[in-house]
Amino acid sequence: MNTFLSRQLQGFFAAGGLATLFHWLVMAALIGVGLEPVLATASGSVSGAVLNYGLQRRLAFRNAGPHRVTLWRYVGSCFVAWFCNLVFFFLLNNVLALPVTLSQVVTTGLVAALNYIVYQRLVFHEQTR
Repeated sequence: MNTFLSRQLQGFFAAGGLATLFHWLVMAALIGVGLEPVLATASGSVSGAVLNYGLQRRLAFRNAGPHRVTLWRYVGSCFVAWFCNLVFFFLLNNVLALPVTLSQVVTTGLVAALNYIVYQRLVFHEQTR
C-alpha cells in the first residue's frame, strides 16, 4: 500500500473513530434517558456526522476541494449513511434480535466501509489544481 493511501486510511479511521465514539456516547445517553434504541442511534449518527466532516478534511482528505463543494456532497452522503445506519441497525436489532451493542458495532463497520468509498470517490475527491 502506498504511503498516501496509508496516511489517508489512518486519517479516515482516526476521524471516523472519534466521530463514532461521539455517536455512541450520544446514543447511550439517549437510551439512558429512555429513548427507543433506533431513535437513539439515528440521533447519535447525526451528532457524529457533524463532528466527522471537519475531522475528515483535516486528517484524511487534506487536498479536497473547497467547502462550498465538499460540504454539500458530504451532507448528501450523510443522508445515505444515516439511512443505511438506520436500516442496518433496525434489521440487526429488531429482525435478527441481536443485542443493541452488537447491532451497533456491526452497523458501524458496514457504514464505515461504505463511507470510505463514498468519501474517497465522491465527497472529498481531490481537485486538480
